[in-house]
Amino acid sequence: MIHAKNKTALLELKKDLELVHSGAQILEEKRNILLKEIISLLDEVEEEREKLNESVRQSYQILIKAFMESGKVQLKKEATLPVFNGKLHVYEKSFIGILIPKITYELQQVRFPLNISGETLFLEVARKSFIDTTSDILALAEIEFKAWRLAAELKKTVVRVNALQKYYVPEYDKAIKETTASLEEVEREFLLVIKKSKER
Repeated sequence: MIHAKNKTALLELKKDLELVHSGAQILEEKRNILLKEIISLLDEVEEEREKLNESVRQSYQILIKAFMESGKVQLKKEATLPVFNGKLHVYEKSFIGILIPKITYELQQVRFPLNISGETLFLEVARKSFIDTTSDILALAEIEFKAWRLAAELKKTVVRVNALQKYYVPEYDKAIKETTASLEEVEREFLLVIKKSKER
């Protein structure tokens, strides 16, 4: 670090070091908040995955029953029919200055979900089950997106904290030490000159 070795420079260095310390403290607090949030999100992700796995498992069990009830031809025919139109909304929400995606969707059904009187009860139930599974997929996707965004921000924050603590703080400490030593040397020389001049 190149700097002048005078009292003004020393005051500036001390002021800058104070700013670096407060910046490091703020970043450490941010890092702790991010860590806490990511850990809670990981628990949520685990819960949502289990819920989604169970939902998918149930949907496929119902689909197997629908296959046994209606046969392969009817199942293929039903699979090509439009069941619903959905509107997916993705907007960003701020969390400690980090933009996090928020996912919502509206479902407009083209067909009624259940037709009890029909001969394809399991097909209708399977359709409803897969539609419900869609909301579980989106809920998991939202949490995972948030976790990934926060993890990326955490990585940047850790790099900044390390840079401040391991590079900038030692550099400023070294510069302050050198400037203080230089000023003390100048002061000693000045006192020596005064002493000699008095002796004359």
